[in-house]
Amino acid sequence: MTETDEVHGVMDAEQYDHLIRAVVPSQPLLLATIVDYLPLHPWRVLELGCGTGILTAMIREECPDAEITGIDLSPEMLKMASAKPGLEGVRFLAQDLQDAWPEGRYDAIVTSLCLHHVPRDDRVVVTRRALQALSPGGRFICGDIFRAEHDWEEAIQREIWYRGMKRRGASDNVVRGMIAQREANMPSFTTVSEFRDMLVESGFDRAVAPFASGFVGLVVGFAGGSQEGLNRENTGSPGG
Repeated sequence: MTETDEVHGVMDAEQYDHLIRAVVPSQPLLLATIVDYLPLHPWRVLELGCGTGILTAMIREECPDAEITGIDLSPEMLKMASAKPGLEGVRFLAQDLQDAWPEGRYDAIVTSLCLHHVPRDDRVVVTRRALQALSPGGRFICGDIFRAEHDWEEAIQREIWYRGMKRRGASDNVVRGMIAQREANMPSFTTVSEFRDMLVESGFDRAVAPFASGFVGLVVGFAGGSQEGLNRENTGSPGG
């Protein structure tokens, strides 16, 4: 993730790993589902908004031979990520995800709880760039925060979210900060279905939304590919 004190007002890098589970109760299942949707035996993986490397470590465990690059805006987050056991070989870059990415094609581009901080128009730019940077048959895997489909659903989910944060030990300041951030960002949020449509309109061959829990959802875009790319996707055979 790219969250810093300027974004949330309630977290810093040292607190993040502990607090994220309190403010996003479904985070462990979201990350596990992201890993489930990685292509078989990816050679190159790019993670946008990798934060302290929680998801990065799961990707490394699942794909020990992959070349993994993590991008995040916060040097403090990346310092913590790079110090974690097992992540010594990951390339971490302190930069905005809208800056130029390392050259080359990727088998998977993943992001978790990050893109909702990017303005909606810029989000479209990111999805199009992801498609251009993917290898044939590659996947763009985006777990993020979304808006509910209806106002009544938003009200119910917000109540459940509030109770969940309190139950998991989030302080009153953290809870107030998270609710204030959601209020401020609501105009730029999309629904899960809107984001899925955005991927298709950006040129992805197919897009699915395999997971949703409260405000959290996962959308996966599949890049069209050559026969070689499709064979790699279906069989797991390594390619160049």
